[in-house]
Amino acid sequence: MDLTILQPYEPLFARGLLVTLEVTGLSLALAFFLGFCIAVLKVLPCRPLRLALDLYTSVFRGVPLIVLLFIAYFATPQLTGCKIGMVEASVLTLGLNGSATVSETVRGGIEGVDAGQYDAARALGMGYVPMMIRIIIPQALRSVAPALVNEVITVLKGSSLVATIGLMDMMRAAQSVQALTYRAFEPFVVVALAYYVIVMALVAASRGLERRLQGPQDGAARA
Repeated sequence: MDLTILQPYEPLFARGLLVTLEVTGLSLALAFFLGFCIAVLKVLPCRPLRLALDLYTSVFRGVPLIVLLFIAYFATPQLTGCKIGMVEASVLTLGLNGSATVSETVRGGIEGVDAGQYDAARALGMGYVPMMIRIIIPQALRSVAPALVNEVITVLKGSSLVATIGLMDMMRAAQSVQALTYRAFEPFVVVALAYYVIVMALVAASRGLERRLQGPQDGAARA
């Protein structure tokens, strides 16, 4: 292994890292926004709405991510006549796919909140949306925070698939270096280490967040 051959390509890897972080960040913002909205709507007593949302989540959880990505990037222009950019297709695919998992995770947390909390909120005259935002969802997050962090990691690692449509992320940068140097081990090891460092940082942050969320609850229990 000779890592010195990668020195001329450091700017390429740096740009790839920025693209990976950009796609992951935008995808997570879309996934969490849609996921929370879907989760709140799923607990409403409206059967047709729940069936429609269940179909949405089943499609995005049941179809491979790379197939969804190819449909978004290659099939959308055929259907609409409008070309979609690689970043837009990547963010849309990862975000919609992630929202399906986030919605199910948050829905499980909401349904796990004690029914007495709902009764207390209604007794205080709170509407549905304020009750969800101020009482139910904060309590649900305590139990689902680790699962949500796992979804962040899943979206990050899934972003490596955007290289298949030509977006110059870390994976595509490694493929380009391989084509130029005829060496595969060094560029892909560097990319693997980059992903590993980011994931370990997320794991450490999640443990701190979990302790912070559980701390007040544990303190109240001891009291």
